Amino acid sequence: MTLHSDSAGRFAFWRLALWLILLLGAFGALQYGVHAQRVWAVLASPDLDPAGRSALHTMLGWDLAYFIAAAVLVVLCAAAILRQGWSRLPLRVALALLAATLLASGALLYRQWGAWHALPHAPGMAVRLADEARRVHLSLGFDAAGALLMGWLVWQLGRDSVRAQFRRRRP
Repeated sequence: MTLHSDSAGRFAFWRLALWLILLLGAFGALQYGVHAQRVWAVLASPDLDPAGRSALHTMLGWDLAYFIAAAVLVVLCAAAILRQGWSRLPLRVALALLAATLLASGALLYRQWGAWHALPHAPGMAVRLADEARRVHLSLGFDAAGALLMGWLVWQLGRDSVRAQFRRRRP
């Protein structure tokens, strides 16, 4: 069994990080697929009103879009792990977009949390607020860690030493 390393003989941590992104992307694709199946099952109900049917069609469209995006990310990560030269640039773009999306969603969550937290609350809500604060802080931490990981991968995939490890297409 051989341990893959970069051209300088060091362990290629960027490949390990790509495996993590690949696994998370596969999990995301699975989640969106399962959700789409559930929405599809509800759409089969004859008792659904037109407004509900329209909302479910919109939800199904978003599920499909996210499923395709997650599947493309999995393919790009797998190709980069195998050091296919064509995958490096599209993967860098996809990871940069994903990092920007994580930062934007984290900023939006923080803003919404601040607005909700500033509202007057009923007595006895302190425990529930503390519980929600933990969830929000955990989510913000994951968003920040994910954005940092994506940014680091974008930088790594742009370095000359990593670029040299990718195979070029044969004419």
